Amino acid sequence: MPKLLTCYEGYVEAPKSYGKSQIPLSFEFPSDWLQLDKLGGGVQYVDQRNGDKLYVLRATLPEGNDLKSTNKQWFADAILSPEGDIARSGVMAEGGRVSRSQMIVDCSAEDAPTPCVNRRRMILKYDTVTGSGVQTVERRSNVDAYEISGDVYMMVTSSNAVKFDKKDSKERETVDKIAASFKVG
Repeated sequence: MPKLLTCYEGYVEAPKSYGKSQIPLSFEFPSDWLQLDKLGGGVQYVDQRNGDKLYVLRATLPEGNDLKSTNKQWFADAILSPEGDIARSGVMAEGGRVSRSQMIVDCSAEDAPTPCVNRRRMILKYDTVTGSGVQTVERRSNVDAYEISGDVYMMVTSSNAVKFDKKDSKERETVDKIAASFKVG
């Protein structure tokens, strides 16, 4: 990751049951990334050199489920939904499956910290359709998710699959560090 970083600190709308109207969030990202959808109020940035992106997304978990019990395919569907922020930003995605998922913080564990917020990290695989509509490009995303009052707040960092899958690539290191720096609450 480049040495020059920007620390984003802002707020997102909280669930009605949270007790406050907004929730603080923060993350670090390279200072030369360009903000997208500034007028729409979304949190989206792009690396103009290679197309890597980051998104902060929110979704309501399925009724009766928490972050740990929600099926990992639900996350792929929620992130790549045709009605979602990623599609509204002009990205046409195909496929979409979570290949790896693990709880980073599990509040149901005996040794859970106090206070505790469930946190889950996943790797999402999908294809994007090029502007011509003929070719597709394989993408990978790190998804870092927090559960707050039945909603999930997700940092989605996206990169070209070839560069993401290459263990020592700068692109992989960058998207990993962005996701790891994501904090909600």
